[in-house]
Amino acid sequence: MADLTPGVPSALSPLVRRVVAPNPGLMTGPGTNTYLVGIDEVAVIDPGPDDAGHVEAIIGGAMRERVRWILLTHTHPDHWPAARRLADATNAQIAAFGRFPKADAVDLALDRRLADGDVVVGTEFALQAMHTPGHAPNHLCFFLEEERALFTGDHVLEGTTTVVNPKRGGDMAAYLASLDRLRKIRRLARILPAHGDVITEPTAKLDEYVAHRKLRERQVLAVVAKGPVKIAAIVDTLYTDTPAGHPGGLPEGLVEMARRQVHAHLVKLKAEAKVSGSSFTGSWSIVDA
Repeated sequence: MADLTPGVPSALSPLVRRVVAPNPGLMTGPGTNTYLVGIDEVAVIDPGPDDAGHVEAIIGGAMRERVRWILLTHTHPDHWPAARRLADATNAQIAAFGRFPKADAVDLALDRRLADGDVVVGTEFALQAMHTPGHAPNHLCFFLEEERALFTGDHVLEGTTTVVNPKRGGDMAAYLASLDRLRKIRRLARILPAHGDVITEPTAKLDEYVAHRKLRERQVLAVVAKGPVKIAAIVDTLYTDTPAGHPGGLPEGLVEMARRQVHAHLVKLKAEAKVSGSSFTGSWSIVDA
């Protein structure tokens, strides 16, 4: 296993290095992964939090004059804030998808707005942007053709599932559609997620993600079918597994995220005319066939 120690550049392949940011936590695991792609010219994927030491570690792993692009998978606050500091230090271009969601409150000027299918071309590599909404409306994955490797941001993670939170623009139907798109990439060799280690069996991981979401959807439907129920009660019924170190139940932060996940499933099911309800705090019911 390559080093996940924050601030230590770690070579993952001939073209890719990783620097883990010093922001470990319940939602970030060991910390946000910043990836450096290329040798003569370098693209930095997800510069992470605005931490001076982290930016210096990125520059140390890439060499200041070689950083040409700063690419954002999305604009949740553990991914983008170091972009301006890094750009000021390197004169690199900052690029991300489309427009920033209002919920993200991003104060950042872009040099390039990427669209689905756009390619960032370096001396030794080409990174294709793939718009993968679901976790966030402006989420991008980046496909490295030379290594058949996919940088998935928060769309696919190692060791945990991805949060789909409607309050932050999350959309379960879009998320599942994006997963299906990734499953169609031919000869995909590795997934490099924003949190956790490299995923060396990408097909199995993508299949696992889809199976988990479909199972959770069936479970949510089964609970709602028993009578009008609120999201908090659905979570209490379904989320019985607890992480290590929390024998008394889910930590409060994860309880909130579990409720948002269930809400995302309910919003999708409502669009399919399978349940009725509209409120995060209100009751949801089954729609009779």
